[in-house]
Amino acid sequence: MLVPVIMMTSLPADRESTLSPTGPRSRQPPAFTAGRLSVAFTWAGDRWQHAVTIDGRPLATSLEHTADGRDPEWPASPPLVELSTASTGAGLAVLGVGRAGRSHYSASFTPLVAEPDTVLVEIACRVSEPPAWLGSTYVMAGRPVRIVAAPPETGPPVTVRWAYTAGPAGLFPLPPTATDTGR
Repeated sequence: MLVPVIMMTSLPADRESTLSPTGPRSRQPPAFTAGRLSVAFTWAGDRWQHAVTIDGRPLATSLEHTADGRDPEWPASPPLVELSTASTGAGLAVLGVGRAGRSHYSASFTPLVAEPDTVLVEIACRVSEPPAWLGSTYVMAGRPVRIVAAPPETGPPVTVRWAYTAGPAGLFPLPPTATDTGR
């Protein structure tokens, strides 16, 4: 089994490890590689956007803000406003949290050890009202691509989860997982 080489930009020792909207331009944004694949984060207005490249060529860039241009409570992609890094069994990971309306999002981006040059993206959203839609939207080859979360099996409050991989062959949603009511 091949294990991807992971390199991560590091923050200066005198800076916090959390990157937030209060001063993202004063901190170096996280970026990491998993073999030939790279994920880099940039500040886009009021949230972090990320771009995935393979061998230096663009693969996918997260589309931020609203999915239909009208409803800020259900954005096109999870609105990540704080990022941090963590060491995991698979290597370094980028963790993010954010909020839109009354919903809270969390995300992790980790190298997928079982598949070289691949990143696993896992998202969770705690909703307190029925979502108009949940998922992640990317621009690939100039066209929007949506990864849609399975609808909740129960009413709110509920945590909706979705996951997908990004690798040389593109973006691939993983089978939906059960929702968690947290009651």
